[in-house]
Amino acid sequence: MEHYDFDKKTSRNETYSAKWSALLGDDVIPLSVADMDIPLPANMIERLNTFNHKGIYGYTLLSKDWNDTVSKWFSKHHHWDIPTEHIVFCPRVIQAISIYIQSFTECSDTILTLSPAYHPINDAVRLNHRQLLESELIYEDGCYHIDFDDLESKFKLAKCFILLSPHNPTGIVWEEEQLIKIAKLAERYNVFIISDDVHCDFIFNNSQHHFISTLSHYVEQNSFICTSPAKTFNMAGLEVANIIIANNKIREEFKNCLAAAGIHNPGYFSVPAFLTAYKECDDWLLSLKTYLAENRSYAVTLLQKYFPTWKITQSSGTYMLWVNYQSSGISEEQLKHWFISSAKVEMSWGSDFGHAGEGFFRINIATQRATLVAALERIVSTFPYAPQE
Repeated sequence: MEHYDFDKKTSRNETYSAKWSALLGDDVIPLSVADMDIPLPANMIERLNTFNHKGIYGYTLLSKDWNDTVSKWFSKHHHWDIPTEHIVFCPRVIQAISIYIQSFTECSDTILTLSPAYHPINDAVRLNHRQLLESELIYEDGCYHIDFDDLESKFKLAKCFILLSPHNPTGIVWEEEQLIKIAKLAERYNVFIISDDVHCDFIFNNSQHHFISTLSHYVEQNSFICTSPAKTFNMAGLEVANIIIANNKIREEFKNCLAAAGIHNPGYFSVPAFLTAYKECDDWLLSLKTYLAENRSYAVTLLQKYFPTWKITQSSGTYMLWVNYQSSGISEEQLKHWFISSAKVEMSWGSDFGHAGEGFFRINIATQRATLVAALERIVSTFPYAPQE
C-alpha cells in the first residue's frame, strides 16, 4: 500500500475556511467544524488541476457513469446494491432535507428527531415553519440509548422522522436491532424517514453500519437515504451528495422539486473530484482511517489521564468525540472562556446541539497529529483545576 503523509500541514489561511475563520484570532486552533485538515488524495488534486488549467468554467453535466459509480462504491464498501435509477444528485444533503420539508409536508406537520442533534437539521425544520419534536436520547455512564417508549409516543404525532446515522454529535453507530425497531414504528404510524448517512465511511471498530432502508420494505419505499463523499474525502466545498430514493413516484416528484428550485448542473470541479474519489482512492481512505483512529486513541488517552471526571461518550462512528464535562462543575460560558481565551482552542459547544447537548462539547480529531497534540496540550497546561504530573 502506498504511504500517505497525513502529518504534512497545509495552511488554510485566505481560503475563506469556515473552520479556520480569523474571527476568533489567528492564534486559535479550531477543533470544531466537521471538516478535516487533510488535503484530498494526490490523484484527486492532479485531476482537478487538469480541469483548472483549462481556464473555462462553463456549465457542466453529470457524467454518464455517475450513478453506476455511486452504486459500485456502496456495493464494494457497504455491501449495499443500489439500483442506479434510485440515485438522485443534489449538491448538499441539507438542501435535500429542506426541499423535502417544503414540498412534501405542510406547516401544520411535525418533524421528529433524536436529540442532541446536528443543529442545521433542526434549523431546517424550524426555518421552514414546521413543528420540531425531539425525543431525547437516554445518557447513562458514557453511553446513549434510545427511549423507545418516548420515541413511539412521538412517532404517533410525526409526519417525518430524521435519523442521523452514524449519529452526530454522539458518534453512535446504530445497531441493526435498533434500526429495525425504528423501521417498525415508521410503518406502524405511516411516517416517512430521512436518514443522513454522510459519516458512514468512518467507523472505528468492528461495528457495522446499516442503512435503515435495507432492513424494511416499508422504509425502502418511504425514505430518503442521504449520502455524500463530502466527509469521506474532505470535499464539502465542492458540494456533492447523492440521495437514494427507491419509490418511483416520490423520486420523480423530488426531481421536479429540484428543478423548480433551480438545482440542476453540478459545480465545475464536482464531477472530476467525485469520480476520482469513488474510483481511485480506496487505499488513501483506508490509510486515513488508520491515522484518524490513532488520533482518536491519543485524544481519549490524554483526556482520561488529565480530566478523569470528564466522560468521553462510548461510540465508534464519525471523526468527532462527544465529551461530558458536567461533573467538573463549570458552566459552558466558563469552559468557552478557558478554551478560547486561555488555551486558544475552539470546540463545538453542546448547547448548539439543543438542550440535550448542554454540559457536553464536541472535538474534531481529523487534523494533523501535531495540531491535535498542540491543542490538547494547551488545554492541559491552562486549566487551573487539571491535575498535573
